[in-house]
Amino acid sequence: MATGACGNPAIPIQHELLVRDVMVSRPKTLPAGATVGDLRRLFSNAHVMTALLVDGDSFVGAVDRRSVPDDSPDHSSARDLATSGDVIGPEASMASAVARLEARGTDRLVVLDGPNLVGLVCLTKDRDGFCRGSSSPL
Repeated sequence: MATGACGNPAIPIQHELLVRDVMVSRPKTLPAGATVGDLRRLFSNAHVMTALLVDGDSFVGAVDRRSVPDDSPDHSSARDLATSGDVIGPEASMASAVARLEARGTDRLVVLDGPNLVGLVCLTKDRDGFCRGSSSPL
């Protein structure tokens, strides 16, 4: 099984699966009050492409590593750089996730159940599968 950029074995695209079957169920998060310095420390891990900001279980926003300006002070708010992210529900089909990823030209989807963050869908660099988290069932 290929490993993709995530370092873990990839889950091949199988359209009969659901988002909950392929999502990373414990993605890296930062508290809503995180700073740009916190983002930089998180992004020091080359495998982390997206920082997910949360308030408890509630999703606040997403910050892509490429959207952190080099000249942004470490003490400034990470939330100021956050977007609502590309989101999908855990019961959506893999086919709809792939279609959304392709239509938006992205490789990450934030998985929400209501306001709560429940996972992150991460397309592998070769776009042939999904990065498997440590708790993915497949």
